[in-house]
Amino acid sequence: MNRALAILMLSLPLLGCTGAITGDIPSDPSSGLTGAAGSQGTGISTGVAGTGTSTGAAGMGTSTGAAGTGTSTGAAGTGTSTGAAGAAGCGPGGIPADVASMIGTRCIACHGSPPIQGVPSSLATYASLTGPSKTDSTKSVAVLALERMQNKAMPMPPAGLLPATAAEIAAFQSWVSAGTPPSVCPDGGVPLDSGVIADPYSTPITCTSKTMWTRGTSGSGSMEPGMACITCHALGRGPGFAIGGTVYPTAHEPDSCNGGSAATMAQIVITGADGKIITLTPNSAGNFSYGGALAKPYKAKVTSMGRERAMIATQTSGDCNSCHTVSGAMMAPGRVMLP
Repeated sequence: MNRALAILMLSLPLLGCTGAITGDIPSDPSSGLTGAAGSQGTGISTGVAGTGTSTGAAGMGTSTGAAGTGTSTGAAGTGTSTGAAGAAGCGPGGIPADVASMIGTRCIACHGSPPIQGVPSSLATYASLTGPSKTDSTKSVAVLALERMQNKAMPMPPAGLLPATAAEIAAFQSWVSAGTPPSVCPDGGVPLDSGVIADPYSTPITCTSKTMWTRGTSGSGSMEPGMACITCHALGRGPGFAIGGTVYPTAHEPDSCNGGSAATMAQIVITGADGKIITLTPNSAGNFSYGGALAKPYKAKVTSMGRERAMIATQTSGDCNSCHTVSGAMMAPGRVMLP
């Protein structure tokens, strides 16, 4: 399977030979400030017997800090303080946390550091977002990215993937309209990480389940996870499949490593060229297969626990593991991966 990947923005870890998958990346919001203690009463400041949002000596109320929304600590309690710059603004390397979360969820599988083949720009750092676009040097990458997210004719993420929500677009637009200022942490310090939005495919080789298939070609549906099953079965060594592969928790799992219990909570959703939808449930090894009729080219995605990772390009080969190898082949970045 080849992977012709899109230019911006998750939804699926299922990556194909010509399709990019988008995945979910958690954000890294920061903690807050030292709170203010009131003297008496209830309401905006803290009293001896008051209640509210921020904690004073023996009560709670609302206090105002110099910068940031976060958790404040009073003399004998905790609460919430409000300031000029929200804690959500302290993101990786100057990118506001809400913007970084959106990029990690919708874009980073293709627009990582470096971006995948065929994608012109990375969205992984503050410098890359605020630098000039390679496709239109009069605009920054962030400005052009926002335009594509709002373009109904040529959307990003591409059609077929989960789009950014209205709230995500609004947060991004607010930052771009303000001139993409670098975020400031509530304590006035630098952001808490390395400054690069995490790429789910920039991970070491590991067998997450810590269990391996050791029984060779025994004829079991759990045999040889990670191996190109259709290629082998085409030699007369097993039943014929239209679709066959293995889904893993991470991007670079070795051959014969079992996908583990997490894989059994996923579903592989195949949509044929005729619109027919085929849903496959992986077994405990992570293996999935389908031997019926399939109209090609088809679309594919992995869903799990309300999240999905979808291939952007349609596919004609069903031998998923022939491209989704431990290191990736034919432009696939690695394994078929859970969202």
